[in-house]
Amino acid sequence: MNNSKLNAYQDFVDYYVTDITRDIMKGESHYPIALKDDEGLFHRFIPLPSPQKAGTETQKLTYARHKAQEIVEEIKGYGAVGPLDYATFEVKA
Repeated sequence: MNNSKLNAYQDFVDYYVTDITRDIMKGESHYPIALKDDEGLFHRFIPLPSPQKAGTETQKLTYARHKAQEIVEEIKGYGAVGPLDYATFEVKA
C-alpha cells in the first residue's frame, strides 16, 4: 500500500491540532471548520476550552495540545468534503 495517502492524512490532522492548539493558547472562544453537504459549503464553529492559567508554559502548551487532540478526534471524520474511509484514507461517497 502506498503511504502517501496516510502521510497526507497525518499531516492534515497535525495541521489542525497545531492550529487549534494555537487558538486555545490565544484564548479564542471558537474554531471554524468548513464542511460540505448536499446543499453546499458551510462553516461550523467548534467551541474551544479556556486556556490553562496556572502552571509553567510547557504545562499550558501540553494542556492546550491535549484538548486540541480531543477536539480533532471528535471532528476528524468530517472534513471539507465528507467523512473519511479509514481503510483507504479516501473520502466516502
